[in-house]
Amino acid sequence: MEIGFDLGANVPSGVLALHAVIAVVFLGLAGVNGSNGELIGLGIYLAMAGMIGLVGVMAARIVARR
Repeated sequence: MEIGFDLGANVPSGVLALHAVIAVVFLGLAGVNGSNGELIGLGIYLAMAGMIGLVGVMAARIVARR
């Protein structure tokens, strides 16, 4: 899958990694909500994790062009 930049030791990869780490935190929070049976919290945290991951890819592509 072409994401618009090369992965490696560069700034775009760092931007993507930072967003991925934050998205994993939200996935963990979604897991906690899901295990407690709170479906609204589960949905909200899953949506936030997805949006943060998507923003990470878009921001890395923007940084790679500069």
